[in-house]
Amino acid sequence: MKLKKIPAILLAALMVVSLLGGCVSSYVDKTTEAPAPQTTAAPKPTEGTSAEPGTTEAPAPATEADISGTKLVVWYAVSGTSGELFNKLSENFAKETGVELELSYSGGSGDTATKVSAALLTHTQPDVALMYAGPLYTGGEGDFRIADLLKTTNDFDQADVFEGMMDYCDYMNEGYCAIPCGISTQVMYYNKDILKAAGVDMTNPPKTWAEFYDVLGKVMEKGNTSGAEGFKAFDTNDEAWLFKSMLMQNGCEIVVQGEDGKIQPVYNNEAALEVTDFWYSLVTSGIMAAGEHDNAENRFLSGNCAFIAATSNRISRWRGATEFELGAIEMPFFKTQSLALGGNVMVILTDDPQKVEAAWEYISYLTSAEKNAEFALATGYLPIRKSELDNADIQKALSENELYAIAFKQLDYTFAYTHFEQMGTMDSLLRNMLNKLEKNRGASQDLLDKAAKDLKSEIDEG
Repeated sequence: MKLKKIPAILLAALMVVSLLGGCVSSYVDKTTEAPAPQTTAAPKPTEGTSAEPGTTEAPAPATEADISGTKLVVWYAVSGTSGELFNKLSENFAKETGVELELSYSGGSGDTATKVSAALLTHTQPDVALMYAGPLYTGGEGDFRIADLLKTTNDFDQADVFEGMMDYCDYMNEGYCAIPCGISTQVMYYNKDILKAAGVDMTNPPKTWAEFYDVLGKVMEKGNTSGAEGFKAFDTNDEAWLFKSMLMQNGCEIVVQGEDGKIQPVYNNEAALEVTDFWYSLVTSGIMAAGEHDNAENRFLSGNCAFIAATSNRISRWRGATEFELGAIEMPFFKTQSLALGGNVMVILTDDPQKVEAAWEYISYLTSAEKNAEFALATGYLPIRKSELDNADIQKALSENELYAIAFKQLDYTFAYTHFEQMGTMDSLLRNMLNKLEKNRGASQDLLDKAAKDLKSEIDEG
């Protein structure tokens, strides 16, 4: 899906969703009404310019401009504890700088992406957004303003950011067009009570998927002490995300970018087939339910599943809230440890110079080592800065909370594949492929070939 060429069915959906407003929280003078959302035009690349690759000729922010009194409309796609803390940190920034923020929860990742797409079509987008796949809505529109800001200001120490996270903010290897904020990986959570009942010692947890498979077999044999119907040893609530990590672990790059700049899917090679066959064995052995990933989280929390691969963001939601003792281990791997990054980034969607200056100060504030460490500790999202690991509170959490310790340890081997226009299509194709595989509706290689062929066709038509 290219923003400038939106299918009719998506356009119809956008029109409906754009009418659904989020819950607005406005940090302005309490004696006045909240300001109306600002209407801004999406930044466009300048025709005929010779800008350095990865940059645009967007208006440069005013030098040391006084941002006090500047109004920013902000949409954010995090809720619960994450949303509450995002609001708190934003309120602190508003008080310290005098910038007026109109904060609006824009729904989950999918809803926010749809709303931003619709807003860009009508030039009613927010000034700043915290959202998933942000580079599609900046770099995808030729807006590499953030690449310019990184080069011309000293507000953001790029060298301090963990490897892979800045790559997560790149579009088509053309340059940075977002800033990481609210990044996550999947973690392998488990029910300690079930493992204890099964007589499985997790002192030295399984490292490879083969070792993990053996553990799952023991859990299926002895772990269901209550005799509950539908008991499973393992599941995931985001199969496409996990599958992509498994591909990389087995030496399959998912997609590559050719000399012509086009993305080429490569997830139908021999390495991908090995992963797919292993996935199928989880179902045929009864370890994982077929086509029931939407129910995986409920199954796990109800005590009817021993292990679940889920986002690290669940640490804040689940810790201390489950009826069983919750544990976590590093994600198993095939040949090498590797995990696909997920989560949110911050993007600037206004081209007003004064607003750009205020937006950059706002983003720099939220992603500073101190503020980001506070956000990571409270939410289960990962710290984006290496210097955050020197934070006393984070050190305490790492020593006392095994869930945080596991999530943070995995930062050493995370990766971000290239952002490209058809990312959402790819994930849908992979989910569809895995669903058919699990329900025995095709051979592994045939299903992989079709998923790769369909993505290539979508790319070629784009």
